[in-house]
Amino acid sequence: MADKPKKPRKIKDLKARLGRTIAPNTPGAEMPEGVPAPAGASSPGVVKPPPSKGVVPPKGVVPPGGVVAPAGVSKAGPSGPFAAPKPSVPAPSNDPFAASAPSVAPGPREVRLVLDDSAVDDSEVGRKKKGRTLMLLAMGLVLGVLLGFGTGSVMNDRKTHNAAVRDGKDLYESVREASTKVEEAQRLVTATATAAVGSAGHPPSVDYASIEALRALQKPFSADVFSRRNYFLFEPATVDQLFSYYSSINEAWEEIEAIVNMTTGEDRRTQLNEAAEAQADASALLGCIPAIEEDRLLCSLGFVDIEEVDGAPVAKVRPTRRSRRGVQKAVYSGQDLNDEPDQYVILINNQASAGVLGEQASLFAQYARNIGQLKVHLDHVTELQGQLESALGQVAANEELVAF
Repeated sequence: MADKPKKPRKIKDLKARLGRTIAPNTPGAEMPEGVPAPAGASSPGVVKPPPSKGVVPPKGVVPPGGVVAPAGVSKAGPSGPFAAPKPSVPAPSNDPFAASAPSVAPGPREVRLVLDDSAVDDSEVGRKKKGRTLMLLAMGLVLGVLLGFGTGSVMNDRKTHNAAVRDGKDLYESVREASTKVEEAQRLVTATATAAVGSAGHPPSVDYASIEALRALQKPFSADVFSRRNYFLFEPATVDQLFSYYSSINEAWEEIEAIVNMTTGEDRRTQLNEAAEAQADASALLGCIPAIEEDRLLCSLGFVDIEEVDGAPVAKVRPTRRSRRGVQKAVYSGQDLNDEPDQYVILINNQASAGVLGEQASLFAQYARNIGQLKVHLDHVTELQGQLESALGQVAANEELVAF
């Protein structure tokens, strides 16, 4: 029983050696129940412990008070300002059963080394958040560019669509305006061609009035009408027809100009009139009356009128156009010419012999040929015109789209 009080002293020495004793007078520390107050305390009913002989903390351990004795100052002595506080131990009890009770002496202050890695974690998190933010910004930028490109593309497509619709309407109106002049030119050329051919009681002639009217017509369709246009809504065939229409009108008006030049001036008109008269003679049916002279078959030309006698064709041959008297001949159709060949007449191809029949006749024939070619050309222009009006009308019928 005498050895039991020694245990607190051993614990006290161990705590002193470790330097972990917590001073009871540490600010903010509460005194545990049953622990005596430190030296200098005036709490009533508390027994002061004996003064400490001086405990020196181990090297590198700061006393609980946080004050280290400066150099040259003695660390021994119970009353020095740097004296280590003595741990309080409760007095041994006389109770025989108190030995088994646990000591209520305050234990050493637990010292924990905590590595604060919050700064590192925050930095890492910051970098991750920054990277994620940059990625989101990049994705938003790319998406914005794509959306902007798509929106801009749609707006550009709408503007192109609207420009094509407007150009389609302009071209449609231009072709319709040109069609009026083309149709007028076609009417005048038809009248001129009819006069050049002649009819019963109307010998071939030159229609100078119609030619003057052709001369007054301005070319209706120029290159600037369809150049620098937007053909976004146009069919390729429609674009080809536009170029063909322009080219055909140019050629037609060049032919009109050539005919006008051929019929301009008094001298040229006189020559054309004489050529028209010669053409009238040449247009009459001509025939060859064969004859045998010195064992050779010869032909004499004459004007021929075909008549029917008893259901059979009979030719009346006159030596000149103005001659009223004529001789009846049978139209040659493969008979034997060795026996009385002068009873037959062989018909002549006047058109193929125009050059032989006279220069004046050839001049009028050239004029009539030019008129015929111009008529065919204008018929082709009119056909193209109808196709263009239909195709351009479909383009012009489109509605313009809203484009900001």
